[in-house]
Amino acid sequence: MAEVEVQPVSTSAEKEWNSVAGWLPESFRHAISPMLIGALFGAFWQSIVLPNMAYSYPSPVQGAFILALLFSPLMYKYLLPNNNGDLKEYALGLGILGLAYSFIWVSGWGAMFCGGYLSVLVWVWINTTWWQYELPSFRYGIWHAIGIDIGAFGGAVLAYIYL
Repeated sequence: MAEVEVQPVSTSAEKEWNSVAGWLPESFRHAISPMLIGALFGAFWQSIVLPNMAYSYPSPVQGAFILALLFSPLMYKYLLPNNNGDLKEYALGLGILGLAYSFIWVSGWGAMFCGGYLSVLVWVWINTTWWQYELPSFRYGIWHAIGIDIGAFGGAVLAYIYL
C-alpha cells in the first residue's frame, strides 16, 4: 500500500473570514438584532396597541413592520454602521418585503406556512450565506425584514401568553 503524503494547509489569521471573529459581529448585527427588534415591536403591538383597537388589524407582525419603517433611520444607522448604500434603499427593502408579509398575514391562507415556517427556512439560508458579502442596502433591508417578521411573530405570541 502506498503512503499518502499529507501537507498542512496554511491559514491566514488576518484574512480568515470564516472565523468566529468574522461572523459573530455580522450575525449579531444582521440576524439577531432585527429579530430582537421585531420581538419588541410585536410584543408592544400585541400588549399595548392591539387591545385598544376596535378590530384586530393590523396584526402584531404588520404593526412591527409599520414601526420598523418609522424607525428605519435608526435601524439603518446602528445596524449598518459602514453606511453602505442609501437609507432609501434600506427602507425600500424593509417596505417591499413588509408589504408582502402583510398581505400574507392578512390572507389567512397559508399565513403560518409562508409567514412562519417558510420565513424561518429562508432566514436560516440567508444567515448562512449572506454574512460573507458586502451587500447593497436593499438586500440588508430584506434580510432585516425577514428577521423582524420572525421576531414579531414570536414576540407577539410570548406577549399574548405571558402579559
